[in-house]
Amino acid sequence: MPDSTTITSLQKIFPRAYPKPVSSGLIKQSPEDFIVEEALSFPFSGEGEHAYLKIRKTDQNTMWVVGVLAKHFGVKERDIGYAGLKDRRAVTSQWFSLLAKSATPEKIAAFTQPGIEIVDIQRHSGKLRKGAIKHNAFKLTVREFDADESKLHARVSDIISMGVPNYFDEQRFGRQRQNLAAATKLFNGELRGKLSPKKSKRRIYLSAARSWLFNLVVAERVHQNCWASGLNGDVFMLEGSKKFFHEENLSDDLVSRLKKNDIHPTAPLWGEGEIQTSSTAKELELGVLEDWKLWCQQLVDSRMKQQRRATRMLPQGFEYDYNKTKARLEVSFNLPAGCYATNLLREIVAFD
Repeated sequence: MPDSTTITSLQKIFPRAYPKPVSSGLIKQSPEDFIVEEALSFPFSGEGEHAYLKIRKTDQNTMWVVGVLAKHFGVKERDIGYAGLKDRRAVTSQWFSLLAKSATPEKIAAFTQPGIEIVDIQRHSGKLRKGAIKHNAFKLTVREFDADESKLHARVSDIISMGVPNYFDEQRFGRQRQNLAAATKLFNGELRGKLSPKKSKRRIYLSAARSWLFNLVVAERVHQNCWASGLNGDVFMLEGSKKFFHEENLSDDLVSRLKKNDIHPTAPLWGEGEIQTSSTAKELELGVLEDWKLWCQQLVDSRMKQQRRATRMLPQGFEYDYNKTKARLEVSFNLPAGCYATNLLREIVAFD
């Protein structure tokens, strides 16, 4: 199994699906250049024991907001519900929940914190759970962008019609991939006794390791140009759902459904259970993970459940405005929960 030094020296950026970006550019020059609006997957009941606070945060990370809310309302951090983590260097709107008896009108009115604003309040019957997101709406600004307009239009058209690889973003692995380095030490038995990480940190390391293995499989499918098309023995996921199915042979009907974006190929999120692919797809996955058997076994021993994740993501409602005079590109689109906007952006613009 590669060590932490090898991990940091591996290809810094996973391969793009399309030819080189149409321009270079600068992103996140200010928080207002990266705007995210969270839409939950359920309607509010209007009653119940939980208060839902819609927070607009500027240049703050989600877990810091959780701590601020817990301190102000006098509850434990674990009692604050949220559906997902959002970028720090951004203006993001997302929902947090806590017991209504703690979120009194007086407490809400007294809340003041730079970079955090309560913009809406709702009531609901249950705590907000992770993953309860219909989509995230993005509005992004790229500066110092200079592209041939016909090439930009062609690239956008390709992305709308076929999507982009559904990698986990680098932020998943921590600064300088420190979460992966920690996972390596954990799996090698170096983090024991007093060095044993807290349960929450351990989950982060395990999740980072599993995401890394997923990215390796997707990267190989990008190399083989089958990240958006199928292979014999693939497991496919239905668009807009978490439902999936296995097919031994890649039929003409499946090819047609892939082109229509009705279904997507998947790659494994490793854990307990038999690998669900067969034939060519199984050979590809096992071949990629051959050098990572220890990580795979450690994820199984940690009781992580094997799951599947689509190898591509499709933006919805994609629009763009390119101002050549100001060298500025603005794009807006919706993505499902767990998908990263930077994976889409990097297929259009080269940025650091």
